[in-house]
Amino acid sequence: MDIDLTGFSPAQQQALCDLLILSMFADGHLTTARDTHLQGVLLSLGYAGDAERQSAFDAAVDRMRPFVKSIWQARAKVVLLARAFINRSQQKRVYDAVQDLMTADQHVSAWECALLSELRMTFRL
Repeated sequence: MDIDLTGFSPAQQQALCDLLILSMFADGHLTTARDTHLQGVLLSLGYAGDAERQSAFDAAVDRMRPFVKSIWQARAKVVLLARAFINRSQQKRVYDAVQDLMTADQHVSAWECALLSELRMTFRL
């Protein structure tokens, strides 16, 4: 994980966690590579302890679970979560973090491509 994820507010950290969980669970293709990558992101966000990272993960899963039922719900949630990131630097780092997580296992589904495209359009990258 070589993306600088420092300087985010607590609300932005939560939005990033939510985006990552949504992208991770979008296609139902869960892998050790993605989980390991996500743990690295959580660590770089300042969730130092195992219990703290697990708590952040569990809370994000609970928040995002309703939105993985349809691509339309997931895309709408991506747009809402993206609003937390107000400057270009943050948007680019968030996009890179989501993209890195999606490609961590070398398997990117059509759902994931749609969510990444939605994020790119929302951020106008």
